[in-house]
Amino acid sequence: MMPASNPADWAVVAPNDDTGFGRQAEALKRVLGVGWHFIVPSDHLDNKVPTQHQERILPPDADDETLSGLLQLVKGVIFFERPDWHPSLLPLSASLGIASVCCPNWEWFRGQDPRWKYCDRFVCTSKFTENIVRQFGFTNTFFVGAWPLDLSMFPERRVRGPARHFIHNAGLVDKQDRKATRDTIRAFKRVKRSDLKLTVRLQKQARLPSLDERISLEIGNLEDPADLYKAGDVAIQPSKMEGNGFMVLEPVLCGIPTLTLDYPPMNEYVTDQRMLVRKRWFKRRAFPSAWVPHAHLRLPSIRDLSRRIAWCADNSLDEISNANRSWGLENFDRQHLIKTWRRALAGLVRS
Repeated sequence: MMPASNPADWAVVAPNDDTGFGRQAEALKRVLGVGWHFIVPSDHLDNKVPTQHQERILPPDADDETLSGLLQLVKGVIFFERPDWHPSLLPLSASLGIASVCCPNWEWFRGQDPRWKYCDRFVCTSKFTENIVRQFGFTNTFFVGAWPLDLSMFPERRVRGPARHFIHNAGLVDKQDRKATRDTIRAFKRVKRSDLKLTVRLQKQARLPSLDERISLEIGNLEDPADLYKAGDVAIQPSKMEGNGFMVLEPVLCGIPTLTLDYPPMNEYVTDQRMLVRKRWFKRRAFPSAWVPHAHLRLPSIRDLSRRIAWCADNSLDEISNANRSWGLENFDRQHLIKTWRRALAGLVRS
């Protein structure tokens, strides 16, 4: 084993789209300098057309000779959550001496898959994820504590006084409503104040509860994701399930007070109890057709969420806003992220 190689010699295996996986891949390239991107199909959106020499299409049905040709361009591969982006990705990497790192999102981590024996390391961004991985008997984990988000991409916000404008970023509203968009609307409508407004942002049209005159919708992708956070006094993001939880993490980094569910990994980013929404007293499995024992949605209490929205409208948020921004500056300093992630990759590249 040799020390960590230059991230420019590594590839990220991921879609090239505006979903969570695509944004995670872009962050690895932008902040860490991961040099190659092997593009696999997106589950939800069309992939962007490759524009760079080091962006290569990896079809899931590519033969092993084609995959081998791609792998021999790099010294290591980083991929997310699943070992099946290509059925031979892990075993072929091992046979060629190419290092492999999985960044699991805990909710769909299938620890029984026999291909995991070929994975060199599991890099985890939350303690909750690391605990899930270790429950399957894997000891080759590394806790990094933070995804390498570029803090300079997000506006610095200093929220002063009580909230008047609330924002909710839904992304793609799926059948299970994982971001709790419908619950957010219902909870907001229970707060009977005419001086408040809520902006709900969606990537695509979705079926929602009826809106009142205080609630507005914005539909479609923004060219600059930072524009999501240039307005708004409080972000309401009570997600029922999150892997990395960008929609919770990003407003916190800006300095925006953020209401979220008291459940990991969200409560690893938001620790102020005044901003944590209680869970309902039961849990239910998510996607029974793709059952994973530990993958379940935790549902926010609409009554408690409504109460906390009202609290934000009645109390100064200066302290919470300042604390959020300070936490972001400390934990997402670019050099700190690079140093931490280089340690995560250290010792994996073979001679």
